Amino acid sequence: MPREWTERDLLPREASALVGGPLGRRAAPRERSLPRLLPLVVLLVLLPMGSAFLRQGHCVVNGWNGNDQFWRGCFSDLPAQYQLAGLDRGLGGWLTGEIRLDQMPLLSGLMSAVGGLVPEAGWLDASRWYMALWTLIITLCLVAAVWCVGMLRPERLDLATQLALSPVHVVAALLSPDLVVVTLVMAAMLADTRRRPVLAGVLLGLALLGHAWVSIVAVALVVAARRVGHEAAAVRTVLVALGTAVGLAVVLALASPDIVTGPLRAWWGEKPGYGSVLLIPELAGHPLPARVAPLASVAGWGLAVWVCVVMVRRAWRPATWAQVAAFAVPVVALTSPSVPVQAALWVLPLALLAGVSWRTHLGLVAVEAVHATALWLHIGAAADPDKGLPAQWYAVAVLGRAIAWGFLMWSVWYTPVDNPGPRPQARALPDDRPQEPVAV
Repeated sequence: MPREWTERDLLPREASALVGGPLGRRAAPRERSLPRLLPLVVLLVLLPMGSAFLRQGHCVVNGWNGNDQFWRGCFSDLPAQYQLAGLDRGLGGWLTGEIRLDQMPLLSGLMSAVGGLVPEAGWLDASRWYMALWTLIITLCLVAAVWCVGMLRPERLDLATQLALSPVHVVAALLSPDLVVVTLVMAAMLADTRRRPVLAGVLLGLALLGHAWVSIVAVALVVAARRVGHEAAAVRTVLVALGTAVGLAVVLALASPDIVTGPLRAWWGEKPGYGSVLLIPELAGHPLPARVAPLASVAGWGLAVWVCVVMVRRAWRPATWAQVAAFAVPVVALTSPSVPVQAALWVLPLALLAGVSWRTHLGLVAVEAVHATALWLHIGAAADPDKGLPAQWYAVAVLGRAIAWGFLMWSVWYTPVDNPGPRPQARALPDDRPQEPVAV
């Protein structure tokens, strides 16, 4: 068995001392094989997801309503939207326009479909059912995302372990269905490394219908592929993705135009929201004029495309798809009208694939936890100013979070990928020359 498929550690070398150090060189090859270790890594997902569900304990007992959900830190957009948007009507109500959500079509459709599965019960029991179903779905999505990361970087299985055990899931995983989109992006990357551009394009197209930030991931694919001469396959993947997204959007628009146009109208009329640096002037008592937020977002998209090109042309080593995406997605997020708590889920798997250190990862998690706590306390301050967090201190938390994301981008820029991961079918050529690995 090739060496790169056998010598794996489940934890970073510095952290493995906590469990007795890295595996010894005399360990049986089977015990170090990917099929043996990756299922163990995947099972670790149950730890943060179990903690995330326990964190919802107060709201599970008392309901997701009132200010207690903010004081207790158990707010979630999932049961809130179930109660407010009438998601119990299911897919039928979504397709006929009875259900109106500001979510992109993929996520609004999924939220409606899951709402149709909830048994008839009182509002509290129905909300519990809805939250339980989404907890199961999000856990399965995280399992798939961890498996994809393990297959993408088999020589660095500790990266999959970091994703599986990341405390950021305790903070953000159950706030929204965003992990569905993240998993589709990871699956598209895996399909790309398996030389399946059509499948990668379909998966990427579905992700495009879930979140706009996926567009910059598609741009990153084309830009990174040009550096290594694989632009033909990359362009094919992106064209398939666009065809999938546009085709499904047209079909949905024929059924109910609001499904497609509603999120666009909401974005264009959006004011600076929580988590955005554009909110800081308002927190200081000087709100920005109307339309500034969407225009800043458009400028951010242009800046993100530019940094993709800069990353590929001027980085001190050839940048992979994941590295370019991990460098550009924070630009899109930080210039958006709002940067929700779950935005950390968008960039974390990309940053891990890019090879950032576990110290950077845990530092980001600490900042995200502080910001989430500050946000809930700031929202609660509207009802009880003496107990909540003043606007000025929340502005400090937002600014600190932006700085932390900037440091993450700096880490991505300067982190080398020693072996970006061979394709699973990579073998010696007939003339015994090693096949060149393809970067993710």
